[in-house]
Amino acid sequence: MRSRVNIYNVLSLLFSALPFIIYFFMYPTMPRNVAIHYDFNDVADRFVDKSNPEVWLLCGFSFISFIIMLMFQPYFSRQFKSEEGSAIMESLPGLFTLLITLVFSIIGICFLLKA
Repeated sequence: MRSRVNIYNVLSLLFSALPFIIYFFMYPTMPRNVAIHYDFNDVADRFVDKSNPEVWLLCGFSFISFIIMLMFQPYFSRQFKSEEGSAIMESLPGLFTLLITLVFSIIGICFLLKA
């Protein structure tokens, strides 16, 4: 049995870790209370302590999405299986995982930079 490392999954894992890395470097300079929720006018309406588990959860959304997309990859692989076996169709599950992880990673990073 041949083991193959998917480069898209490796990149997704790195992107999902990025909000945690930024959080660890920003933690000493962050204010004691950080905004966790904003209303439609972009005004913070809920604050928590910077070490609150909700802050960890916001950083972890990208990792959670990575794990969920990783579980769905076999399903996507069956759906996108082509008769010719083209490389583009075979790489779509990994690309979907990378895209979803990147979106949630950007959301987490934006939250941290706004804190």
